[in-house]
Amino acid sequence: MILYEPIGGNDAFGQVMVENLATRGISLPTLQRFPTLQAEVHRLADRGMGVPRAADMMYIYERWITREEKQRISRLEFLDELEELRLLLSHYCVAWTVTSNSPAAWVDAYETQLPYQV
Repeated sequence: MILYEPIGGNDAFGQVMVENLATRGISLPTLQRFPTLQAEVHRLADRGMGVPRAADMMYIYERWITREEKQRISRLEFLDELEELRLLLSHYCVAWTVTSNSPAAWVDAYETQLPYQV
């Protein structure tokens, strides 16, 4: 199972993000219940979901995206400033879990220095 979720709604950027979405009629109910990487991992673990892990999108961008792809992304017009991208990416995460008896192949591929795991 893989989840893509917002996190970090308690800081200034997160609050502005929530307010901007609310003006468009969009709510983020999971953001209040699971506001951190730790909370996302426990969300899966508490439901017996195998071997849960989570990483924010900045971590994924820095460690899992190739240099060539980063260069391509940097040329996109909407990215005026790298700091804005960093801020945005730090407010979204991917959480995943493997429920089979043998999750090693998938889990081990991304195990090194994950921001949060149980």
